[in-house]
Amino acid sequence: MNVDWTALPDIVWYSICEYLPKLTDILHLSNTNHHLYNLVENNSFWRHLIRIRYGSVLLQRYCDEIFSNTNNCDYLCSSTENFSEFQRQYSQLPAAILRNGWNLIVTDAQNGNMKGFAAAKRAKFYLPKYSSLLKMAIDEKTFRSAICQQNQTILSKLIYNYLSKRIRLSFAYETYTCFDTIRINEQHRPKTIADTASEYGVIGIFDSKWLAAVRGEFSSVLPGRYAIYCRIKLQLLRCDQPSEEDQFTGEFTCIPEFGLMSSFEWDQDWFDLHYVMNNRNETIENATCQWFEEHMGLITVYELSKIYFGFRIWQIPYRKYSVMCDYIELKVVE
Repeated sequence: MNVDWTALPDIVWYSICEYLPKLTDILHLSNTNHHLYNLVENNSFWRHLIRIRYGSVLLQRYCDEIFSNTNNCDYLCSSTENFSEFQRQYSQLPAAILRNGWNLIVTDAQNGNMKGFAAAKRAKFYLPKYSSLLKMAIDEKTFRSAICQQNQTILSKLIYNYLSKRIRLSFAYETYTCFDTIRINEQHRPKTIADTASEYGVIGIFDSKWLAAVRGEFSSVLPGRYAIYCRIKLQLLRCDQPSEEDQFTGEFTCIPEFGLMSSFEWDQDWFDLHYVMNNRNETIENATCQWFEEHMGLITVYELSKIYFGFRIWQIPYRKYSVMCDYIELKVVE
């Protein structure tokens, strides 16, 4: 018996598309006939998928609220007067602060990036005071420009595409080294090595005898709340216990251009615990280290922003672990 599958009720096709893992799968299905094409090119279809896959909170935020919200530029500290004040503050910074200030390194203000300096000042000192008055806001034209879609594609379809894609950077290819050039030389830069377990084929490795640090930037990140994850692997270099003078600590900081930052540190116990949790053998010679995703905090983005991040490892002078980093990823959360 011949069956006309195109005659299935729309709600059935909605349910089928809920199980298609990729946007391209849905688009390929829609190209099979006119009925499915018209079904998919419908605002209610994409709203349905956003609600099913990402929840009603994100549906409301990205489809109903974010394009109607606006922010006062004084609360956002984005006016010309604010920027002039940041420039004045920057000009008065002592050389030692410019060279060693971690947030200035993370945002590249160390090298004269005034937008980065303004982001660091907003995130730490200004926007936390005004957070109750700020909203996640963007206009549709800016949104389409940010994702390189100036045509008349359905807005909810573009939102679904943004929520579905992985906002990810490789530590080997798309981050920058940073360090105090007075005390640290070229040999202390984080290295890159091949690794077939990485989707990029290459990873960054922190094994400096003193300090290793990287910084990087995400461009054109939409307003929202993001969890930050890093894919990390630890390799044990020595088993003897450090003395009281030895240090092995880590620090991660993430600073939105217009938003609330995240920053925290790890101590020796953190590294020891994660090594034990993600290591299959007990001896250095036979150790098989596994990759793990570490939650690095939450950031809130109020307006379209560049996102700065920095990651550094202190080993003074005791070097216990080699810290390998594959990628950093931003994940939209409720």
